[in-house]
Amino acid sequence: MTDRSHASQARDNLERIDVDDDAELATLRATAVDAVDELTDHIEATSEDQASVEADTPTSWDEGEWEPSVESAREKAGVAPSKGTLTTKTINGRNSYYVQ
Repeated sequence: MTDRSHASQARDNLERIDVDDDAELATLRATAVDAVDELTDHIEATSEDQASVEADTPTSWDEGEWEPSVESAREKAGVAPSKGTLTTKTINGRNSYYVQ
């Protein structure tokens, strides 16, 4: 799991905290969420922009097949294009492509 993924997960977990009518708890949660957002911004600013990296497409696929498949994988995983990284892994001589 990447630092970006950890930060995103931390934000999601903070948002799940039930504050009911506790104003102090709501304020503390909002402060924590803001801190995680700042952390995420810093991580993104200091890491390579993954969205600008061109993925190597499988040679047997046309460009018209590749983009819809990647978009579908991102949607199914719930990963925004700017958040996920397209990864290639070779197992038993076969390339596997997945969004991480």
